[in-house]
Amino acid sequence: MNRIALFFIAGSLLAQEATVEHAFNRLYSFQFEESQRVARAYSDKHPYDALGHASLAASYLFSEMNRLQVFNKDMFKEEKVKGEQAKRIGAEAKRNFEDALNKAKGAGTDALKKNPKDTNALLGLLIATGAERDFAALVEKRYKDSYYAAKASQDYALQLQAIDGSMNDAWFTRGFSEYLIGSVPFVIRWLMKIDQATGDKKKGIELMEKCARDGRYLKPFAQMMLASIYQKDKRMKETRQMLEAFAADHPDNAVIREELVKLGKS
Repeated sequence: MNRIALFFIAGSLLAQEATVEHAFNRLYSFQFEESQRVARAYSDKHPYDALGHASLAASYLFSEMNRLQVFNKDMFKEEKVKGEQAKRIGAEAKRNFEDALNKAKGAGTDALKKNPKDTNALLGLLIATGAERDFAALVEKRYKDSYYAAKASQDYALQLQAIDGSMNDAWFTRGFSEYLIGSVPFVIRWLMKIDQATGDKKKGIELMEKCARDGRYLKPFAQMMLASIYQKDKRMKETRQMLEAFAADHPDNAVIREELVKLGKS
């Protein structure tokens, strides 16, 4: 087979791979460079699709969380970034994340101006602002900025489900918001106002469980978050079950496999 034919075959395969689904699949397998390559290829072809840019932002978020070993720690532990940990936050990763985030926000906002009921744009904005929330809280420990992003993500989740109740990824955002409010000290909880979130942690877990069962792009993230919560609450059977469900879909994720091995020894 000549080189020209190989070139076109390779190009065809790349086009087939360059989907948001594939970008997220590689993200949750912690194959971050591949995830970012696919997300960039998709976004280059679909520059006005907020979801493509949001998948790229999410990949940079997860890459940095993995590099800082956030997944191996209590993700809800309140600690300030300082000293060596602050230096470890990658400046290039932050720039790349913010670039993808801003493109997602811009594309989503423009799409909503044309059609306020554009569910793809709302989903892209929900995921983008959710990634913004998590980067601020879990990577940089900037809780005030994370709170504002959480409010925005919650608003998009409510708008999305008001239009289409089958958009199950929104349950993760709504559950996370509920759990987040319930996790802060009571003396400052009254200052945090997120629409339709009262701080009921049990309800928050139940909502995230809906996404862990029926979500599309955020289902694996919901599974990881719930596993962390279950483990914190000493619900080890549920922790193992949630990680096993994750590993069944992403068997090449070495971090999750390692966590399952640790659970087997506990």
